Amino acid sequence: MNGKRPSSMPVKHQTETLAQHFDLIKYICDSWNSVSRELDMCYNQPHLNSSNYRNGTSVTYYQEREPNPQLKDFEPFDLEAWWGQRVVQSITRNASS
Repeated sequence: MNGKRPSSMPVKHQTETLAQHFDLIKYICDSWNSVSRELDMCYNQPHLNSSNYRNGTSVTYYQEREPNPQLKDFEPFDLEAWWGQRVVQSITRNASS
């Protein structure tokens, strides 16, 4: 083996890993959709007190009353744009090779 690691995982391990990733993504997506629906229900019923459980929901939206001074220069990172740039760079790099 020349002291080198194999260049890829066995196919069976790749398939199992991919299935686990899809399961995790599905769980996160389903959980987020559930929380989002509960939050929408809370906003669609403004007469209900936000500190109470509403119709079996337990979502409470937190928003600071005053902005945090430590975050005054904070700029959100656009992950989607960053990934898009990486894909374009990868495509153009592979096309020129």
